[in-house]
Formats: sequence, structure tokens, C-alpha cells
Amino acid sequence: MSRFLAKCFAIIVLSTMVHGADDAKSIVAKMNEAWLAAYKASDLDGLAARYTEDAVLMPAGREPVQGRQAIRNFFAEDIKDFPKHSMTVKSLRVEASGSVLVDSGEYIYDGIDTEGKPLHLTGNYNTIMKQADGKWHTAIEIWNVRRSEESK
Repeated sequence: MSRFLAKCFAIIVLSTMVHGADDAKSIVAKMNEAWLAAYKASDLDGLAARYTEDAVLMPAGREPVQGRQAIRNFFAEDIKDFPKHSMTVKSLRVEASGSVLVDSGEYIYDGIDTEGKPLHLTGNYNTIMKQADGKWHTAIEIWNVRRSEESK
């Protein structure tokens, strides 16, 4: 009888872990969708709202950016320099532990600057999200560039 109970317990634990992983992936997908929609619409307040008050961005080739307002300003400059822009992301791995989610993946960025010059970037990212007051926000975001193509 004890083996039967052990097997039942193992099945319950494993199904909870799988369900939790699916929930984490779903949350990350929704977070990414909301971020991409705000970015595409150049909604600076919407972008800033996706981050914790003390969030840190670590963009490729740049100094870290800390705080929601500084992050808003960072994206304002980016959008000003590249008014036509689009981005896609693909999560490759999602990890969850309590009130923290980690999303690791790759992105593709296409932009056209104010002079009409296109820029195509492909890179990797890591995003750490925290839950506070029942809502998920990005706390740390870091990305690099694997490939950059600029037209002259």
C-alpha cells in the first residue's frame, strides 16, 4: 500500500510541476505580448508600466539604465531615433520559482532611423520578472546583439 501512495504522491507532484511550468510560459507569453504591443505603438507610459520602480535594463553596448522613469526615457530616445520599428521575441526557456520568472530567448529588431536608414538586429535576451501585489513586472532585462545589419 505504501508504494501505491508514493506513486500517487509522485504523480501529483509531477503534474503540479508541469502545470506550473505551463502557467509560467503563459504568463511570460502575455507579458511579452503586452510589451511588444506597447513598443510597436510607441506607448512610452505603457512600456514604463511593464517595469518595477527599481528595474534595471542592461542594453548591449550601453551603460545600465535604472528606474522606471530612466527606462521610459531610454525608450523615448530609441523611438525618437528609430520612429519606424518592429520587434519579435521567441522564448527559448522559461523558469519559475515562487514570485520570480526568468525568460531567456532571442529577438529580431527592424528599424528605420530618421534619415531613412534601416537597421536589422538579431540577439539574445534574459528577462527576470517579479510578482508584486498580484501583478507581474520586469525587474531586470539584459540583451546582446548577435548580428547587426545596417544599410549605408
